[in-house]
Amino acid sequence: MKIQNNLQIAFAAVSIPWMVYISNLIFPVDLRLYGLRPGHLDGLWGIVFSPFLHVSRGHLIANTGALLVLLSVSLSFSRKLTFLAFLIIAFVGGGLVWVFGKGNTIHIGSSGIIFGLIGFLMFVGFFRREWTALVLSVVIFFVYGGALLSLLTYVPGISWEGHLFGFFSGVLAAWWTRAAKKR
Repeated sequence: MKIQNNLQIAFAAVSIPWMVYISNLIFPVDLRLYGLRPGHLDGLWGIVFSPFLHVSRGHLIANTGALLVLLSVSLSFSRKLTFLAFLIIAFVGGGLVWVFGKGNTIHIGSSGIIFGLIGFLMFVGFFRREWTALVLSVVIFFVYGGALLSLLTYVPGISWEGHLFGFFSGVLAAWWTRAAKKR
């Protein structure tokens, strides 16, 4: 029953960017303009909104699968820690992109959250020193570790800053929540 509930929560979370994407197609306002704009005060709202905004259907599809899997796995490990990690990833990772991201750009998409969850799940076992968490960390490393190579490659139009700071904030979330009860 808990696994089913975790899947429902993950599907609900992943449905939000889809609803935003469809709304962006229907209404005359381009919501993507509300993405994270580094160094601009009005771009601070993007820390909250950017994970729900995507440039295209292909971009959204690419993020949906990974986000669904990583959220489901993380929720199955601990809903409480996942919620805390999500907040840390969104606000610390997004804040770092706002401070250090390249000027005159708009960062949108869930990849910062995805890389944050990868970082969180890869390091939660190391910091918590629990067998189940350690096994989870090893599995995530083998399944998603290859994605970390993208942190070393600049691709125009891709927010490598979002990926990098998302991953970093996920590792930070694993460390900050290391002593918290899982519940």
